[in-house]
Amino acid sequence: MPRSPSPSSDPTYQIEDVSDHEVLASSPGDSTRSLVRWVGRPATANTWITEVEFRQLDSTLLHNYQDSLHGLDLAAFRPPIIHTYKHRRHP
Repeated sequence: MPRSPSPSSDPTYQIEDVSDHEVLASSPGDSTRSLVRWVGRPATANTWITEVEFRQLDSTLLHNYQDSLHGLDLAAFRPPIIHTYKHRRHP
């Protein structure tokens, strides 16, 4: 997976869209990262960036994206359970 650019290393990187996000659980606290598409770059160049990096690159887009998530029933996006398993009892 391509490495995310540093805001100071190349100011021409601009986020076009957010494709996905995930919360990474860790002992000191949860962190969020987003899969972003860059302006003028192919989808193969999409990269995961942390919330801190996102805020440095485009805090307005981050805020708008977070606002769009509020009120969504994220559980509705989970795939359905299609198999159930039961304990077999041994005779």
